[in-house]
Amino acid sequence: MILEYHLIFPDSHPRDTWNAGNIIRVKDFARQMRYLKKHYQILPLDDYAEVFLSQSPQSKRAIALTFDDCGQRTFSLVEPVLSQEHFPATFFANTSHLKDGKLLWFTYFNALCFEKSYSSINIKGREYLLQTKQQCFHAWQDLIHQAQISGDAIAYSEAISAKYPLSAEIIENYLGLTEKQIKNIGSSAHFAFGGHTHHHPYLTQLSPEKQQEEIIENKRLLEQIGGKPVRYFAYPGGKYSLPIIDIVKACGFSAACAEKSLNLGEPRFELPRTGIYSPSLIKFILKLIRVP
Repeated sequence: MILEYHLIFPDSHPRDTWNAGNIIRVKDFARQMRYLKKHYQILPLDDYAEVFLSQSPQSKRAIALTFDDCGQRTFSLVEPVLSQEHFPATFFANTSHLKDGKLLWFTYFNALCFEKSYSSINIKGREYLLQTKQQCFHAWQDLIHQAQISGDAIAYSEAISAKYPLSAEIIENYLGLTEKQIKNIGSSAHFAFGGHTHHHPYLTQLSPEKQQEEIIENKRLLEQIGGKPVRYFAYPGGKYSLPIIDIVKACGFSAACAEKSLNLGEPRFELPRTGIYSPSLIKFILKLIRVP
């Protein structure tokens, strides 16, 4: 099983922020890692893929760890835990922030809705209150949906961020990996990079030329800064198609991770993953034993 993590928060993160009490704090993450150490074999993604694709019985007790959209704060929190256990992990990282210093489009909405910079916002005549957790969640949910159906989620986000900017302190907490962190991953014997596009668009919304640009630029920057090959790719938002798989292959990737495989006949480029979004150890165990 490939586990898919996103944000990890400090233990001190207030309980009245973000989209409920279900965020994973570093103490919860460490507890999950201790459980894995006792009961499973943690493999590098390379090794796991071969075990999985060969349908080896070993795959039932094998786990690979992946982190999508990995931010600098998340990496700084999980790196000591992973290093202490000598666990391998793959970080699927975006790179646009290294050039423009901006948040990814959906990360901007996360921060806008849950960091309490504004008590309300008005988007195209619709007012969103941001005073309670429920209000923040509903605003976030709708803005993400509107971005998805806009046809260009990045442009939609940029128009709103021009009207509702965020402080430098908040932006720093949500930015992607720093160059130093990328170099640290590059020099690590346990960690690897994965491609995840430059800006994190939905690839299915782009022309083939733009798809290739996003994938190649991301791969180029990670390899240039990190100093080692980027062999795996993860589809942003889990959205892909057979033509996109062909482009990923042409860009030099040897395999790719989906969220849920669409079973398009390319198992090496549709590796399924299991998302981990709850701090609950019981829910974590149920996912490991594949209870829906």
